[in-house]
Amino acid sequence: MDLLNWRSITFFLYFIYALCVIVVTVKIVLDNRHPQVAIAWLLAIYFIPYVGVIVYIFAGVNWKSKKIVKNRPEEFFGVQLKSILERQRHYLQQHRSDKDNDVMKVITLLLNSSNSIITLNNSVRAYFGGNRLFPRMLADLAAARSSIHMEFFIWKSDALGNKILEILVERARAGIEIRLIFDGVGSFARISREYKRRLQRAGIEFRTFLDPKNPLFGRLINYRNHRKIVVIDGEIGYTGGMNIGDEYITGGKRFACWRDTHMRLRGESVRLLQGVFLIEWHNSGAGLLRDRKYFPGVPSDGSQQPEFAGRRLPVQVICSGPDSTWDSLKLLFFTLISNANEEVLIQSPYFIPDESIQSAMETAALGGVRVRFMMTGVPDKRIAYWAAQTYFQRMLKAGVEILLYQAGFFHPKMIVVDGRMATVGTANLDIRSLQLHYELNLVVYDRDSARQLRQQFDRDAGQCRKIAAADIAEQSTAVRLRNSISRMFAPLL
Repeated sequence: MDLLNWRSITFFLYFIYALCVIVVTVKIVLDNRHPQVAIAWLLAIYFIPYVGVIVYIFAGVNWKSKKIVKNRPEEFFGVQLKSILERQRHYLQQHRSDKDNDVMKVITLLLNSSNSIITLNNSVRAYFGGNRLFPRMLADLAAARSSIHMEFFIWKSDALGNKILEILVERARAGIEIRLIFDGVGSFARISREYKRRLQRAGIEFRTFLDPKNPLFGRLINYRNHRKIVVIDGEIGYTGGMNIGDEYITGGKRFACWRDTHMRLRGESVRLLQGVFLIEWHNSGAGLLRDRKYFPGVPSDGSQQPEFAGRRLPVQVICSGPDSTWDSLKLLFFTLISNANEEVLIQSPYFIPDESIQSAMETAALGGVRVRFMMTGVPDKRIAYWAAQTYFQRMLKAGVEILLYQAGFFHPKMIVVDGRMATVGTANLDIRSLQLHYELNLVVYDRDSARQLRQQFDRDAGQCRKIAAADIAEQSTAVRLRNSISRMFAPLL
């Protein structure tokens, strides 16, 4: 009797599991996701029994058709900046033939897809390593007069984190408003309890974006806030590839060095960074702050300087996320690459593109544009590194130059086109950044800035190994099989 009961229970459990597999399979198919992502999940479900289904339920359910957060920055800007957006669209429509068509096309794309206004009066400076970035950032934090807002994907309570903590505590005692946002997955188990207690004792507010320990957000663990934002007094802004951790300065225990790119901004674009942070603050469980004191320099009547008049350094701030109406950053990358006339320089630590980005790179190269792509040759994620190699043969055949950085870990996210415009930010050229992460990039329309980024690219090239077609042809069958299997599972990482 006991044996029969056990068999009945076992059969019932098998039946429930089989039913779950069928339901999940139908759900994946009906989502119409990228074939590579769908196949990866199906393989995980079929070849990793039980575990695959459980992981999919918590990390793979596609919430993109639903609203994941309360407010999206691009949605908020569409309402709050409606009059400015309409004036800029009208100007572009009236003067499109009078201006550089390629530049105007990018500006218009971002206005329409992410409500990203073009700010005109800005100054930007690029930093190409943590040893130069963080001393400048720490000095700016120590000089804060009214508010400090910081948001990072990874925040560690290590030596760098503690230096920042000391400054924040001192500034809080001086009466400065301080707000911090940590990503729930990126910063998970990286910040000590004592560190958080010191923040609380100093009166420093902090929030976790999509906390995986929260039952309401645990199901959204596959979506992460990959943005890095610092806004000081509403006047100085930072964004780019670097998080808070010692390895961004020294390379840490695993790497000889860490090469990255981050931007410091002043001017009108900082107001948009501030707006993004305050919306993220609201999305992390706090109230929505609208006080004008966080936006110094904005006239009390809401008016702005005449658009496109007396331009100095035009910048657009672009946000994209898994629940965005448009994949704005993917559209940006595709447009920049496909409209290039002479040269495209691309840097990304990872390379798992969708078909449109890969096709744009190959088409540009076949059309005579010099396309140079640089990624890390010293990986931190081996599966992603192996998967990237499956794209090389076709790209090389099209004429794309592929460079692997050898001096240490390589983490910049940058595209420079024709020496006249560039994008730098948080988004990698991989499926996670383009479809599953909340990201933020700048587009800078300035030849001097583009030249500075291009010069750094050339310096980086001196630390690279150039891949030849023979390198791929000489790979053994076992290596090619390993790389191809990695490509199927890479979207799940």
